[in-house]
Amino acid sequence: MPGSLTASVVNVLLTAVARAGADPRRLVGETRLDVAGVPVPGSRVPAEAVTELWNRAARAVGDPDFGMNLGLSYEPGRFALLDFLFLSSGTLSEAFGSVVRHIDLVTTGGSYEMSTSGDLVTLTRRMPAMDENRHPASAALGWQLTLARAAVGAPVRPVSIGMAMPAPPRHRDLAAAYGTKLIEFGQDANTLTFRRRDLDRPLLGADPALAALLRRTVSRLRHGEGRPWRDRVRSFLAAGLDHDRATLRAAAHSLALSPRRLQQLLHEEGTSWRQELEAERARLAVELLSGTGMPVAAISARLGYADVRAFRRAFRRVHGRTPQEYRSSIA
Repeated sequence: MPGSLTASVVNVLLTAVARAGADPRRLVGETRLDVAGVPVPGSRVPAEAVTELWNRAARAVGDPDFGMNLGLSYEPGRFALLDFLFLSSGTLSEAFGSVVRHIDLVTTGGSYEMSTSGDLVTLTRRMPAMDENRHPASAALGWQLTLARAAVGAPVRPVSIGMAMPAPPRHRDLAAAYGTKLIEFGQDANTLTFRRRDLDRPLLGADPALAALLRRTVSRLRHGEGRPWRDRVRSFLAAGLDHDRATLRAAAHSLALSPRRLQQLLHEEGTSWRQELEAERARLAVELLSGTGMPVAAISARLGYADVRAFRRAFRRVHGRTPQEYRSSIA
């Protein structure tokens, strides 16, 4: 499945795995996520690796309806900006429309559409390799219904549901969970169909001012997509450094790239990961030494160095003195 997903999707999935008694870090280690442990917040992860994680997770917890159950137990707000765009909208129709327009905040790949036919409104989510994506597709249906129910504070029942997966031997549980007996399997996409009047229902948390603010935030994020890779790496570094984040691999995952590709892009802009990392460390080291009373050892850890000696050597190379000497000189 081409594209990428935000770390928030992975973290929701791994939280469900842990609650079911399985080991989330072991599952991550068995997949192509290629990171040690849980992806850092704000990063993006290759979608094919997450698809593999979904399927392994379902087997690990022994739940054939893992995706459906996760979606229906979803806690609104876990997808941050996208959820808040939904919940602050005026009506369910506006809320679903905002998700359709901004689904790439959470996942890229496939398509998401909203169409009207007479008195019916249909949401259509197409994903590559739908057979492989049965669990995430079922979770997406549950996520939409859970958000809708939370937003209006009452059951929201679709007229019908279409599912790309083959029909299971029994699907009574699906019908009860999704709130409709009309479920059509073997479709070319997953669909939710509602009556138009049901989508005209006002939302409990409708907040036009907040909704406008969130849309401006999305616009700023969109504008930043064309920034040079050097600036994107600097933004990643400025968001905080520690031992896990101060690596090329962590930065590459945050940008949905391979480490090798990120190095190539930085080289084309006349810099490198090592240059950017050391420049940010040098800047932040001076800031912490002069503006805080943090011990040198704590600053070393904050900057992601393996030990204090490595920090001292790096600082002396840039500033011609040790961190302690620098701090004494400005006291």
